Amino acid sequence: MENQGYFRIFRDRWIALILGVLVGVWVASAVATSIPRTYTASAMSFLSVQSGTGSLFERSQFSLARITSYPELAHSSEVLSNTIRDLGLKTTVQQLGARVTAANPPTTVLLQISADAPTPQQAAAIANSVAANVAAVVRNLENSAADTRYSVTLEPRIPAQAPTQPSAPQLPIILGLGAIAGLALGLIVAILWARLDTGIRSASHVRRISGLPVLGELPWRSTPRSARRRWMARRERIFRETQLTIRQANGGVIPKFLLLVPASRSASQPGVRLGLAEALAWTGRSTCLVEGDFFGGIRSHLEVAGTGGLAEVLNGMASLDDAVVPVEGERFSLLPAGSPKHLPREYDAEQRIRGVISNLVSSFDVTVMEATSITQPATLELVAPYADGIVVLVRYGWTRSADLAQVMVRLRVMGIRPLGVVLTGVPPFRRSDLAAGWLPEDFNEVPRRSMWPLNDPIDAEMTLSKHRTGLRDGAGPFTAITSEVEPVLERRAEFDSDEVDSDRDAEVSPRATKLATDDTRQ
Repeated sequence: MENQGYFRIFRDRWIALILGVLVGVWVASAVATSIPRTYTASAMSFLSVQSGTGSLFERSQFSLARITSYPELAHSSEVLSNTIRDLGLKTTVQQLGARVTAANPPTTVLLQISADAPTPQQAAAIANSVAANVAAVVRNLENSAADTRYSVTLEPRIPAQAPTQPSAPQLPIILGLGAIAGLALGLIVAILWARLDTGIRSASHVRRISGLPVLGELPWRSTPRSARRRWMARRERIFRETQLTIRQANGGVIPKFLLLVPASRSASQPGVRLGLAEALAWTGRSTCLVEGDFFGGIRSHLEVAGTGGLAEVLNGMASLDDAVVPVEGERFSLLPAGSPKHLPREYDAEQRIRGVISNLVSSFDVTVMEATSITQPATLELVAPYADGIVVLVRYGWTRSADLAQVMVRLRVMGIRPLGVVLTGVPPFRRSDLAAGWLPEDFNEVPRRSMWPLNDPIDAEMTLSKHRTGLRDGAGPFTAITSEVEPVLERRAEFDSDEVDSDRDAEVSPRATKLATDDTRQ
């Protein structure tokens, strides 16, 4: 059960408990409805013993000795037959006997007779009739003309009244038992759910799967314009705290190219990208949000102009100056994904993505992008080597352990270690103290660098080749970075030249040595 306590299991899966109780109550109410209503009425009789010669103590002992045998008379054929005849009941002696009970309360001379019936009036009539017939039988049995010492009389003192409430079914008891049974069922379901469910719901779970810290817990409603005022202020505060934590994890510097990697499809939410872009823009940094997926859903939340995007730029059909557009009412710019009709070939994308990212990084303080292995036009494998900060997105309760493990393996194969994980879709009452689970090694002392930095001669050469072939024409915010990388290429050329000269010297020296030796011998 992954070391989860039962309390946490029941807290996280409270819906199973509630549904179990509701199902139990519903089944109990259905059972109670199917049971016919039964009414019970009771009559009370008093045993009176009179004697002209016996003392009060003797009469009392005689009464206590006799009263204990009278309850059996209530089930005698004589009593039940007379009751059926008196009331005109359409039933048998056996059936009526099952509906009649008689009891003598301990240390008393009382006889209580109860009767069950479908109606209140019939229950009272049966109880009174049985009490009267038992009294008649007792009078005939106990009194005789030959023995006049005792006169025994069983007198009905408290006649039965028609009850106002049925005695069965007992609805509160049945519903209570149903609720208890439903709760037990809910507990069992919650435990089985915990065993079978691999959804990620805690920072400790993230740590066990990935070894990474959780840098933030974003609200479960991430759509930017789904709420206003108080909720929006709280949402903005959470996103600002998250970007601050990302900065701390990256050695106190915001990554120039921040790549978001959803661990599952449900973790990819437009509101997360928009919220982080807004939070970064509020710090005063120029921010560009790149939409790396045709179906990312950014345009449905923003009012942007233009039709070109990343696909057209990678195809060479549009310039980056024209594709990047400001967002109305926001502090950041947007590079849309473009049209699926202009999906670039893989080779073209690989050749041009470096120049695109280089220009974005040189023109904006922060570039935010989301990518997976299946996003188009930009895949994770295409852009991840250029990111100096990668954050994995995990949807609370929806992303499975296997999904996160798969993403971590994919990044590890690429030689990339993310800064951390951000939980999205976290309910307000499920937020936890993330700092308690952080370790010193979770935070870098110096900012991380991308796998293929811009000052790599190979990267610089390939980037310049695109600019020289006319990928970027004219001046603008994306001015070609030739002046920055030319010295690097010159150093690379000098290095290559030195290597060639050394090789030639290595080849010539043995020949010269051999000729000199031959001349000496001659």
